Amino acid sequence: MNGRTSTRWLALVAGLLACGGKSGEPRESAGDAPDEATAATLEARTEAAEDEGSRRAREETLDREYPLHGLVTRPQLVIRSEPDGESRLVGWLRWGERVRLKREPTRTSACSSGWFELAPRGWVCAGQGVEVGDAPPEVEDPVAPARRDEPLPYLYYFVKEPLVPQYHQPPSRDQQRAAQAWVDRYYELRGQNERQAERFFAGELGPASQRHPVIASFLQRGFFIAGSDVLVRAQRRFVRATGGGFVKEAQLEPRTGHDFQGVELGDGLELPIPWLVRTGHPMIHRERADGTARLVRDEDLQPIERQTMVAAIWRGRHRIGDGIYHRLEGPDWEGPRYLRHHFVSVAEAIEPPFEVEDDEPWIHVDLSEQTLVVYRGRRPVYATLVSTGLAEHATPTGTFTIQRKHVTDTMANLGPEAGDDAYRIQDVPWTQYFDGSIALHTAFWHTRFGLPRSHGCVNLAPADAHRVFRETWPRVPDGWHGVSTDRTGFRGSRVHVTE
Repeated sequence: MNGRTSTRWLALVAGLLACGGKSGEPRESAGDAPDEATAATLEARTEAAEDEGSRRAREETLDREYPLHGLVTRPQLVIRSEPDGESRLVGWLRWGERVRLKREPTRTSACSSGWFELAPRGWVCAGQGVEVGDAPPEVEDPVAPARRDEPLPYLYYFVKEPLVPQYHQPPSRDQQRAAQAWVDRYYELRGQNERQAERFFAGELGPASQRHPVIASFLQRGFFIAGSDVLVRAQRRFVRATGGGFVKEAQLEPRTGHDFQGVELGDGLELPIPWLVRTGHPMIHRERADGTARLVRDEDLQPIERQTMVAAIWRGRHRIGDGIYHRLEGPDWEGPRYLRHHFVSVAEAIEPPFEVEDDEPWIHVDLSEQTLVVYRGRRPVYATLVSTGLAEHATPTGTFTIQRKHVTDTMANLGPEAGDDAYRIQDVPWTQYFDGSIALHTAFWHTRFGLPRSHGCVNLAPADAHRVFRETWPRVPDGWHGVSTDRTGFRGSRVHVTE
């Protein structure tokens, strides 16, 4: 047997594809929401393709029940359960997104422009940031909405310089030079007198310490920002941040996330599914003269790269001496090969820990294996690797229900007490909170899926987070950016986390 390359491992894996917490709460209506039959018709849409008849029926329902068109013009807008700013929060809208509205507004003293009833339920105050018209409204310099059909809905960047200005609008060259001169002076003072530098930053050292009015704020090195698009001004490129403001692209590094993704189950591919989580060299079992076992590298084989799925050659766990190993059998090997236990994670099937409907989507997260499996009823449909909390930020175990679901949501740990643990990640994609601040979400900033890495959340690669988001309840309605399941009439999927 001659040496093999990594291409050989990929061929083995590809060959397989060709071979043959709390339990869910009861649903409640949202006060004066639209009648449940209409809402159900509109909410029945999934991210999967609809047949032509269903699509036509949904469009006819919209045209009949919600004839007006709305364009969201502010960074974020809250959807309420009733035409009252103090009523229950139902969901969120984001600028650039388009929604459908009922024709007759309800005017109140707090909203003279009128509260409009939104498809499929809830109310928004037009004056808080919605252009309304009989036809889809158009505005000058529109903001691009989230790209819901892609693994990353926005452009993402790492802030690579210590203090980066964020501008109210793309600055002129002179404005940009003035902003950079202010930053340079601040760092010069920091090298001389920390206290003076703090006063300069606060604008307390006279006119010279007043930052240019075009500066909205500053970004710190190590943080991440999201952008809706890139504008070019006088041959300079500026990222339009999703929360407002513009940042010079040259002071940022783009991040596109890891291309790892899990597998669809069915059509001959079933659980258990094993992946390497550390690059490993297959070993041969040898016996010493005294009968004891030893394992030595098979030098004719190349190492198997981490995050390679090895279901085609995996034959289960095997005890050798005092250790547990994973047994592999290649199609033209003479005898089995082995990998140490901690080199492989295995997604395995479980029985539902609660009563489930036939097509009810729910999630199982296995902390010991760092795997996630999506189920519909009793049937597993998707499996992948995840990164859950490190020991000091352990992911909670139990059965939970998705409480809030966002196309994107900003996550941060700031303030003096954060110390070296400080971070800010703008518009984390495909975020599903199931226990307070603990969520399933995309992690585009690391590649360590299959190993603990997070502050307690369940990190997924971009394609996986997108896939899981589309599967679970509640469905985020067309044009919405997020939805709450807290007594809103939207039902959340259950997330079962085990050790």
